[in-house]
Amino acid sequence: MNAQNIFQDSREIERKPRELWSPMKISAAEIEAQLSALEDGDQDDHGRREAFIVHPQAPAGVRGLAPATQVVVGVVLPGESTELTRDNTTGLAMGIGGTGQVEVGDRTMQISLQDVWTKPTMRLERFTNTGTEPFRYLRYSNAALLESISAFYEDRGSEAAAIEAGVIDHGRRAKDLAPAIPLTGDEQLLPYEHLVDPDFVEDKPLHFAWAEVSQHLSGVLGLTTGYTGRPLVVLYNPATGRLNGTTPSFFATITAVGGEFIGGNHRHMSSAINYHFGGSGASVVEGQRYEWAAGDLMLSAPGWAAHQHFISDEGARVLTVQDHPLHTSNASLVWQEDIEHGEILILGSEAGFETNIADYATS
Repeated sequence: MNAQNIFQDSREIERKPRELWSPMKISAAEIEAQLSALEDGDQDDHGRREAFIVHPQAPAGVRGLAPATQVVVGVVLPGESTELTRDNTTGLAMGIGGTGQVEVGDRTMQISLQDVWTKPTMRLERFTNTGTEPFRYLRYSNAALLESISAFYEDRGSEAAAIEAGVIDHGRRAKDLAPAIPLTGDEQLLPYEHLVDPDFVEDKPLHFAWAEVSQHLSGVLGLTTGYTGRPLVVLYNPATGRLNGTTPSFFATITAVGGEFIGGNHRHMSSAINYHFGGSGASVVEGQRYEWAAGDLMLSAPGWAAHQHFISDEGARVLTVQDHPLHTSNASLVWQEDIEHGEILILGSEAGFETNIADYATS
């Protein structure tokens, strides 16, 4: 290999401009048609019936609706189960039709309409239809990111079934015999034992049952236009700590609006994908207006795209999945809450924004 092909002189080569993926809406009718098509024929070699939703701008070999986010629609027919598999993705899913049983690691969850559940990394996973109607779901994972950096790993079938998922009981650890070496300031040196046995936080499979979640939305349902935040709650996983995530890569939020609501025009480096499971409204992204209704899925906020949401007078229910924790952990979450007048901050690396929630608080 010629050295001239390896080195690129910064004085001669300009940095490639950041590519803004186009907003993209997948209608409820398109999703229904795809799910119906999946119900025909046989299961795949995982025992699954799934379709990837791939953005036209996704690089070859990366099956993502956004650069770091893979979205799949899937269905399990009555009497069917999927094969046990495990992989190094983390993700979450929402039931959008029928009922099913989902096994993740050592937890078995009974899933109903609009329930959300999580899948930690390298846990055995299986879906089973427990009803008389097709069990349908939307599944989100960081597989697109892993595919883009050639880091996706998977065990399948009998190989996966032979693996016992669970947390290792370390007992006495070699790293305790090789403590960190302090230097003059805050700097330290770590022996090898720390690299191969990092401290961990157990990430458990979680089940956010809609029957329970829906009982706790009165606080956001009462917010009106003029509130400087958004009327939503985060489905929070304590294992993510300060990342405020549902998984290490994503947060999932439930927006619940009782009537007409206009949000502020804002932007953030994280991408956001909205599944509208109730009501209707519109989103304006980089000046282009998109009308949406119940059942529509939309890449509503490509990274750093200016966007604003308008909820109709009938209100709305929206599941938003955003790679906010991924960016927070990388100190790359550039955020501007008010494009016209607001400052630009790096959330998680400095103090963030305030809202006027005090004006809505009740004693």
